[in-house]
Amino acid sequence: MSFREDFYGKTVSELHAGNLRSGTPENRYSKLFPNERVSYWADSPQTSRAEVKYHNADNNLLTFWAYDDATSTFPTRADREPLIIIDGRNLEFNKILHKIESDQKLTSGEKNLIVQIASQYPDCLVYESLRREGGLNFLFFEKGFHKLSIREVRIRLSDYKGKNTNRIVCAGTSDYLPYPENYGMYFRPIAKTKMNLTYQKTEEYKNRSTIYK
Repeated sequence: MSFREDFYGKTVSELHAGNLRSGTPENRYSKLFPNERVSYWADSPQTSRAEVKYHNADNNLLTFWAYDDATSTFPTRADREPLIIIDGRNLEFNKILHKIESDQKLTSGEKNLIVQIASQYPDCLVYESLRREGGLNFLFFEKGFHKLSIREVRIRLSDYKGKNTNRIVCAGTSDYLPYPENYGMYFRPIAKTKMNLTYQKTEEYKNRSTIYK
């Protein structure tokens, strides 16, 4: 996502929570799944940048890497239900999305498909990217979003001189070893990091730490 100055001082926990977005009338997903809170993810930084560039973002970016907490070696969340993912590639969901972006009317069959997808109460819908050939996008619904944990958050401020990149790691090593306390870290000018110790008093931290240990 595009980085904004008001992101400084917000913990990783707060920034990640902001990835779950309420629908707005102009939002393309809201036109397909009204009243749903959703989060958008991509299969790679390349696909993510292509999406962000299309939507007229600047060169200052905040990038999140997430993973399925339940299937990790060291879970930090109580919900162990497997992710329910609908593969929208064979359903050509990307073509439906393109129609919505182009203000084209959907056919009755396409409308029925959207109803069927919603009726499955999925965690996530995967589909081919409209911006990068071979890329995949993941639309997480609220239920599925809460099954994600953060591996890393990276800041890149290309419009700034000097040291303009940094990262906060919340799960390291190939086994995704969690560092629950790092959800309380935040970025400060310019692309520096610091720990907010009050995060360790929150219920989120206590729950993650207890389940992990």
